Amino acid sequence: MRQSNTFNPLGYKALRTFQQGKEIEVLTKEFCRSYLDSYRDRRLIEQMQLCGRSITANISEGWSRNQTKNYIEFLKFSLASLIELLEDYFELEREYRGRLRKTKGQELDEISKTIKLLMGEKMMLLRQIEGLENKYINSGDQKEDLIFKRKQNIKRKIIGNLPY
Repeated sequence: MRQSNTFNPLGYKALRTFQQGKEIEVLTKEFCRSYLDSYRDRRLIEQMQLCGRSITANISEGWSRNQTKNYIEFLKFSLASLIELLEDYFELEREYRGRLRKTKGQELDEISKTIKLLMGEKMMLLRQIEGLENKYINSGDQKEDLIFKRKQNIKRKIIGNLPY
């Protein structure tokens, strides 16, 4: 069963995956603004910024769910957005190295820095998902606990109404 959200007053904001996801989101916005052409790359910019935002948005939305199973699902959405963004950075790195894009000097450094953060975030999310899956397998979640308690209550009512 998941601990209630009141256990940690900061909730999802205390999670390292959320904090680093925010850092990735900010770096992606800055990279797009500084190094990509707002007209020629408008679709790429939009996609990269949406993926960057989606990483943290899914962590926070999953945290607010009452079921561990749903939380895991949203963490996997976050992971999928992260991988999509990572592929965009890999493609940009290839384009800059292959001179398909003119370099201004720091692009490759910024790309490399963000790729490293994305790879670290990926590993943290995978560990977080694995930990929650193990917890779910071993303990279930709040919904299952409530269903069990409800069935127990029904049994008590039925047994209490039986003539002896």
